[in-house]
Amino acid sequence: MTDEPAEPSPLHIEPTVWFDHQTLLRDVNTLLAVYDQFAQGVLQLAFSEGYFEGVDPALLKWPPSMTDEGMIGLEGLGYRVKLISAIYEGVPKLRDQRLEEAGRQLAAVTTAYHESTRMYAQTRHQFLSTGAGTEQDFLELYQTIYIEALRAKNLFTPDGGEAALAGARLSRVPLAFARPVAVKLKTTIADDDPRWDAQYVFVTEERTVEATLRDICHDIARRTLDCMAAGELLAVRYNTYTNFAWFGSAIWKILNEAEFLLEVCRRTLPAGVIHHQLDGLKDDILLGQSMMVEFFQAHQENPANLKPTGYWYGHHYTGLTRDMIDLSNRIMTSGNRLIQELKQQTGASANPQVLAMLNETKPMTPPALLLRSASGRFLEYPHVGRNGRYTGLQRAVRLGRWIFASWNWMRHKTAIEEQGLPENERLEAAWRNSLHWADQTLRIFGIDVRVKIDPLFKTIARDLDLASGKYKILFFPTHQSVFDHPVMYRVLESPELLDAIGWTDSRPCTILSRSGLTEYVTIRLGAWRTTLFGVNETEFDRLLEEVDGYVVLPRTGDTNNATQRFAGLLEQRPGIIYPAGTTAAFDIQSIPLQHGLFSKIPSDVILIPMAFRGIHSIWPKCPRRNIRINPGIVEVAVAPPMAGETTLFPKRRTLRPQLEPATLFQATQIVNLLNPEYKP
Repeated sequence: MTDEPAEPSPLHIEPTVWFDHQTLLRDVNTLLAVYDQFAQGVLQLAFSEGYFEGVDPALLKWPPSMTDEGMIGLEGLGYRVKLISAIYEGVPKLRDQRLEEAGRQLAAVTTAYHESTRMYAQTRHQFLSTGAGTEQDFLELYQTIYIEALRAKNLFTPDGGEAALAGARLSRVPLAFARPVAVKLKTTIADDDPRWDAQYVFVTEERTVEATLRDICHDIARRTLDCMAAGELLAVRYNTYTNFAWFGSAIWKILNEAEFLLEVCRRTLPAGVIHHQLDGLKDDILLGQSMMVEFFQAHQENPANLKPTGYWYGHHYTGLTRDMIDLSNRIMTSGNRLIQELKQQTGASANPQVLAMLNETKPMTPPALLLRSASGRFLEYPHVGRNGRYTGLQRAVRLGRWIFASWNWMRHKTAIEEQGLPENERLEAAWRNSLHWADQTLRIFGIDVRVKIDPLFKTIARDLDLASGKYKILFFPTHQSVFDHPVMYRVLESPELLDAIGWTDSRPCTILSRSGLTEYVTIRLGAWRTTLFGVNETEFDRLLEEVDGYVVLPRTGDTNNATQRFAGLLEQRPGIIYPAGTTAAFDIQSIPLQHGLFSKIPSDVILIPMAFRGIHSIWPKCPRRNIRINPGIVEVAVAPPMAGETTLFPKRRTLRPQLEPATLFQATQIVNLLNPEYKP
């Protein structure tokens, strides 16, 4: 007897094919066929997750856009609305359950993980002070045990629903990529090396532990991998149930309601009545359907691949989701206008069928997720964010003042360059100039920044001796808003952070930034271009590199040179990266980090995660080119230092992507950014 061939994933599309939404729009027949295929796959996944509990699976058939009789009719469109509404209404509860469980698991192992950083620092210090070897020797000894622990049995078994999501490449099992690789790696330090049996002492405020180097390394590695598995579980679930399921179903529901409304209008309105409005709505619906296909595909990218089929999460993805939000708002505006006209045109009709359809046609309302009014776990804290609204005149006055301050910021950069100062003096002058600009920016817009340091931070910083500069320091904040930059400058000169690290003053940092950051505030008059900073995009990037000593990452092409230069600069001064690579499209969007960045940074780096709570609502990304800035409170949660040597994988070629460590760092940002408690 031969085995039956495995059924393909319900969302399986040939991996070498990428359907971007603009290309799909050129061929409507292909668009509708691919859209239907993805839709049916999502229904199957939703069934496995329990969204249709008690429903006969035979009923979960996506009504196709085209049949032998022609285009889909009103009955099929109505059934689509019911199917997607069931998913949309079921997502929040399931999301809360999944995230609450994952958050609880991460919280249970986080303290032990942070204690392992102290354990590593103290043991490393004793190893070096006794002449047992070099820093590199100690790292190789630890990484030998780290790989050994990584080969261990699975730490998490998914249920049927999550297994189906993993099969559709919309989720993954923790450590699923790294563990098979670790099994094949050779041991670098022999098992009979006498250094394994040397005794070391670890001291905390509560206890003193004496153990062999082997046992200590095993303990550190186990704690690290426990935390990494729990962090990956939370981050992957967050991406699946927030970015994909909740956001995706919210937009999809709007599209299906609009398509149903469009068919009602076509059936009830006389020919020629508001015909252009119907055509415009139809075009927007097709655009939305093509975007949904691209959105589905983006969530199926395999992050373990060296290159994506389309693109990784980043500015392409958040740009797509921003455009999906803008489009859905436009569709709702058009749809509600049509509903009013529909009722005016047919309100006196005696046709029972028309009246029945009118009764089923309700005004379209924005989803709570995009109104900051949703209930559930892992939402924005209620005490932060926008706390007022400027009038148009007030905002215009503040924008004018900010433009003036920003022009002065650039003018002073140019003046610093012209002075020809030695590098250290130039960097210090440029840093003070940026701190001043940040202070002006925050005061102009009424943004109150509050810094909250984790209680474990100072103890770990002391054991690592961060103040001495022995370790490279890398700050990596969340990236929710354009205003992250002035807030970051404020944090780096805050008394709270300086005291926690042990610095007496703010130190110039290097920043890995993307080129074209000023595109958001670019002014175009024909061929002439400038920005609100008074220089064009190219000059802005040049000044950042040549005056501030930052590293500008090109948006396209080879980025290895830039990231390697940035890694080299960490030898000289602290660094800052925004590993999400782009700002968020909505307030609780937290996308997977650019894990490739972590493959370039050195192992002996101390990573300091930060979360800027409430910043998105002060300057939202939507709509495109939005300048509706408002006052508010930003609370910066600074997490304990995380040691790259204990957490990053060894620089072996097959482990190079650093996927799982990057996911732990993302989970750290999520639990510090959002409120894990239920918000009614």
